[in-house]
Amino acid sequence: MASNYPLGYDDERFQSIVNQNFHCLICYNVLKDPVMCRKNEHHFCRGCITEHLRRNSHTCPTCADELSVETLQDVPRFVRNYLNELSIRCDHYDRGCRELVQLQNLKRHVAECRFTPVVCGNQGCGETISKRDGTYHESEQCKFRKLKCHNCGEISTIMAGMEKEVANLNTKMANINTNHANTNTNLTNIRTEIADVKTEMENINTNQAEMQTKLANMNTNMGNIKTEIADVKTEMAKTDTKVENLNTKMTNLHANVEVKFEAMNNEVRGMKMSLNEVKDGFDHLKEASGGRRENQHIFVAGGARRNSVEIFNNRQKLWSLLKSMPGNRNSASSFVYNNHVTVAGGWCAAALDNMFRMNIHPVPDLPITWSDFAAKLPAKMCGHSSVVYKDSLLVTGGYDEDQDVYSDCIHEVRLKPPYTVKLVSKMPEPRVHHSTVLCDDSILIVGGRKSGNCKDNLSSVLSYDIKKNECQQLPALPYPVSQMATVKWAENVVIIGGADKDHGKALNNVTIYNIKTGNSYMLPPMLHKRRGCMAVVIENTIVVLGGEDEKWNVLKSVEGFNFERFSWQELPDMKEDRYLGTAVVI
Repeated sequence: MASNYPLGYDDERFQSIVNQNFHCLICYNVLKDPVMCRKNEHHFCRGCITEHLRRNSHTCPTCADELSVETLQDVPRFVRNYLNELSIRCDHYDRGCRELVQLQNLKRHVAECRFTPVVCGNQGCGETISKRDGTYHESEQCKFRKLKCHNCGEISTIMAGMEKEVANLNTKMANINTNHANTNTNLTNIRTEIADVKTEMENINTNQAEMQTKLANMNTNMGNIKTEIADVKTEMAKTDTKVENLNTKMTNLHANVEVKFEAMNNEVRGMKMSLNEVKDGFDHLKEASGGRRENQHIFVAGGARRNSVEIFNNRQKLWSLLKSMPGNRNSASSFVYNNHVTVAGGWCAAALDNMFRMNIHPVPDLPITWSDFAAKLPAKMCGHSSVVYKDSLLVTGGYDEDQDVYSDCIHEVRLKPPYTVKLVSKMPEPRVHHSTVLCDDSILIVGGRKSGNCKDNLSSVLSYDIKKNECQQLPALPYPVSQMATVKWAENVVIIGGADKDHGKALNNVTIYNIKTGNSYMLPPMLHKRRGCMAVVIENTIVVLGGEDEKWNVLKSVEGFNFERFSWQELPDMKEDRYLGTAVVI
């Protein structure tokens, strides 16, 4: 396809790497004036898709759905927000402009840029120069510039006077030359006398050099004698030094052995304490799960561009598809309440505030359909986190599309009539793509980020006391992280995978955080790097599902960490890949 229409922005112009999800599916550059197809939301530059529809066909080049220029739709607000905040080089970078501006300000900057190319206004020139150099070039440098003389008469008079003065100067110069010739003759005589003096000095220097050579030979002989005496002394000193060094090495060796032995004991004690905490968690979990049914299931729903639902039978190690949700959902939350699995909020072309649920009693199967739930979230939200406490849903943070802000609120949503919504507290900062776990009468709020950018990742941990309605800051995580999965393990929270702070790349870190002490320990890393993954605990195993890997591939792989084996192993893949989906154990 010819490129005589406006393509997207070249990746090399941006300060940092741009997520592939924000690239045009035709020119493969970063989106310029983005639009999307109405059915499957495939994103294109407006110029690229318009040219495609004019030249090729009236269908989407990705999904082949019927499409025209009139039916193109604007992309979601968060896509425009992400693009507008990207830092990009000026169009005139190759001409010397080193400005980095936000994409939303690029057009205004280029219009005002001092490196904009302009053509010289002098007739006959036609040279292209930068705007900032225009005035100087046209008035001072250009060979086609016009000059006007204002004092021609005065200049002629001055020139005549100068000619007379030059004649006088020539006469004076002739006299000076005569005097100079006489001076040269005198200098020649002086140089001859100096040469005679130098000859006498050279003879004196020769005699002095002979005397210095004799003296040097005498000094050499004396030096040799001194050297022999010094060698004898050195050998005696070496013997003493060897004995002293041997004693020092023995002392240092003994001290180093004691230090290393003590360090080894400290390390072993620390490892024992860490393993004991993990073992206690495993023992408590086995006691707590004693009353549960043996045949537990993992219930997984939605994800980016997904409305499908599937269930994993842990005994049979088998995945099965259930009835799909009414629409695609990602970045939602889910919970089990009154024998129903409920999905709340999330993103489907826009943020949502509704909830719908599926009956799971006694066991969900394919014919069971989804139904609306009367309760609603405090606003149209995605990237939030929620936990069930008694007959209420406690909702923290998330992106609030109604107010176009990242929320710092904690809301209580009643799950029984009259389904009221109440703001109960606020966190010290906004959070999105974070995690919460219920700990008796408190909720632990972990990580996340303050905005849509991973550079604003958080490592902070909060404890919200539900009864006292108080937020308390706890010791931080070892590293800032968002889009991670978390599970509760006795008195610990396990933080799994997520996106790093530098480039939002996927991690395979697994950290266990003790709720009471605030201590963190690293567990063996996962087999795969995952961000936007899901995790649950089933029997004695932490199961991690889906997400995106370090190459931005969406995964359907599943792996489990068994505390008895203390290692990760692959489990059967899901039916479909899922990123930013939701999962619960039923």
